[in-house]
Amino acid sequence: MARNASVTALLPVEAEFQKEKAQGLRRTGEKLEQALAALASAEAALGPVGAAGRATRFRRYTELRQEAETQRWYLMVQREACGVRNHTEMDLLFPMPPRIRE
Repeated sequence: MARNASVTALLPVEAEFQKEKAQGLRRTGEKLEQALAALASAEAALGPVGAAGRATRFRRYTELRQEAETQRWYLMVQREACGVRNHTEMDLLFPMPPRIRE
């Protein structure tokens, strides 16, 4: 009888842990979405090769790409910590655009 009571007492704590995991995944996913949107804007702003200011815009693009890659890695680590080892779905939801060369 005591064993059932201790298991039942832990259920709210386990539910809180699951809630925190889900909220962490959501926050990291949102940061990745924002980073990818900023990257897409920077890519669109690059303009043609040889255009004035392209080098500066390309540096910004490179910084934003690095940030998006970092946020993507954070999300992968969080997913793996939650037991999700297959990232195919993440590749579909948060695709990284091909790298642009200067």
